[in-house]
Amino acid sequence: MRLLPLVVFCVASLPGQLLTREDQNKVSSGYLFVSPMASTNSYLLENDGGIAHQWTGNTSGAVAVKLLPNGNLIRMEATINNSFPGAVGTGGAGLLEELDWTGRVVWTYTLSNDQYLHHHDFQVLPNGNLLLIAWERKLPEQATAAGRDPAKIAPDGVWSEAILEVQPSRPTGGAIVWEWHLWDHLVQDLDATKANFGVVADSVGKLDVNFIGADQNPAMNPNWVHMNSLDYHAGRDEILMSSRLLSEIWVIPHGPGRSGDFLYRWGNPKVYRRGSAADQKLFFQHHAQWIPDGHPGAGHILLLNNGVGRGYSSADEIEIPADSVRAAGRAFGPEAPEWTFGQQMGPTFYSLVAGSVQRLPNGNTLIGLSNAARAVEVTPEGEIVWDMGFSTGDAGGFGYRVTRVSAAAPGLEGTALYRPEPRVLHAASRQSGAIAPGALIDLAGKDAAWSITDATGARFPLPAPGMLALPSSLAVGPARITGATESIDVRVDRVAPGVFSAAGDGKGGGLVLAVAGTTVRPAWQPVEWDGLHQSLYLMAYGTGLRGGAVSATLAGEPIAVNGVGLAEGLLGVDVVSLGPVPRKLANNGQTELVLSSGGKRANPVTVWLD
Repeated sequence: MRLLPLVVFCVASLPGQLLTREDQNKVSSGYLFVSPMASTNSYLLENDGGIAHQWTGNTSGAVAVKLLPNGNLIRMEATINNSFPGAVGTGGAGLLEELDWTGRVVWTYTLSNDQYLHHHDFQVLPNGNLLLIAWERKLPEQATAAGRDPAKIAPDGVWSEAILEVQPSRPTGGAIVWEWHLWDHLVQDLDATKANFGVVADSVGKLDVNFIGADQNPAMNPNWVHMNSLDYHAGRDEILMSSRLLSEIWVIPHGPGRSGDFLYRWGNPKVYRRGSAADQKLFFQHHAQWIPDGHPGAGHILLLNNGVGRGYSSADEIEIPADSVRAAGRAFGPEAPEWTFGQQMGPTFYSLVAGSVQRLPNGNTLIGLSNAARAVEVTPEGEIVWDMGFSTGDAGGFGYRVTRVSAAAPGLEGTALYRPEPRVLHAASRQSGAIAPGALIDLAGKDAAWSITDATGARFPLPAPGMLALPSSLAVGPARITGATESIDVRVDRVAPGVFSAAGDGKGGGLVLAVAGTTVRPAWQPVEWDGLHQSLYLMAYGTGLRGGAVSATLAGEPIAVNGVGLAEGLLGVDVVSLGPVPRKLANNGQTELVLSSGGKRANPVTVWLD
């Protein structure tokens, strides 16, 4: 049976929330987490706007509010700090309050004194510590000594920025166990008698203490940088930050003994004098983050580009180039986003301040436009499939961010809201969320019967759990795999290349045969061949390879692809014929083989050439 997309026009059960579009076969399932800044409440909402759960804090003015893996949430709440005048309403907070599922306060921490004020964002680390952004107050004489132009110093001084790692001590307080100070990473070319003197364009790992963002009056406003988001990459032990007023994002190292300069920066090369106004890419952006593993675009940076002065907001996905080095005269790449959405919507798609983005497991992107009190979910192809307004009422209006929460989130387990989901892995690469028409997946769930509904609404039955071949007629786009009690949102791509490995884990020796003359041997073991007298060919077995142009490299060298087809008698398995192997690779030992299909890289595997 074919399910038609549903478009709903209704007033949700909570006053002020208006759902104007919901294409049920394309939109993500689960809940929406919102925390209006004018309210003491935070909410989990159903897709139609109904309240699924509510927490009530003690103070309004919440900025970033996050749901934790254990089901608790942490609210950033405003405090009055006379050392930072005007901070409330511009992202200043100072108080962190952790609430359990019932709303009971289980931890508080305050960072609000005459030196520091916590503002805008925080990040919970894998070890349970928290990274906080804090304004760091510098007096006028300190700013002058650092090489700041006296004409660019407000009467109360300058607000610099710090990243502080706090180890909580419950039920109240915490200890700062690591810190990074922007003030330690400055450069200036105004006064050789002052600190930080150097060549700005040759010091791209540092910030020009005299650069002022567009339309700012530094003689009146000490808030010079205005960092507004923070993210952490555990695999790289690096921190990603966003400076709204300088229209730049920065990556810095984290950890003991690591408090160095910028590793990467992007968005406004004027700041480090390697570009002009025409080269500016970001315009007062928010919510810069790394896309998580298992999501389309994993490892890329996603952010909301507010577009102040440009006329529209956009969600931009940035891939850090592999060759993003500090070459003389060059700005950091890329030249343009990998993916973007917003320009096609024009000036009606705009948030002057705040806003959020989130990449979802099915490849869609959730975009929150705070000023417009609106949230949309959009497909990679640029189709809005869910659209809700938060115009009035307690849960309506301005909120710093909106976030989707899976019904299978660990923090919901044990509550009536929890719904388990199966595990879906690419049968060859063992990556989550990588599926394509005709490819093999490994489905692990407790239900006996399954189906997949694609982006058109077409529903296909699937075999019992285990390794199974997906229907070859699946449409590309968001999809949902469903059993009797479990379901999961996925993305169907045209190709999802992967090469089987001898160990079955997607790593190490590939399931590759070496053919020399009439001799066929497993290439995950040492393969000997006389490179002077006969040619060596490889047969690599994988899945998700067909449907796109296939290319390959061996030890970084291109190797000819002779053909791609179905492996005889093996449903869903593809075989690629490669070769001949360049003779210079004889006796190369364990060598990396990388296949690509449709521009997508498969998992690298090794072959052994002796």
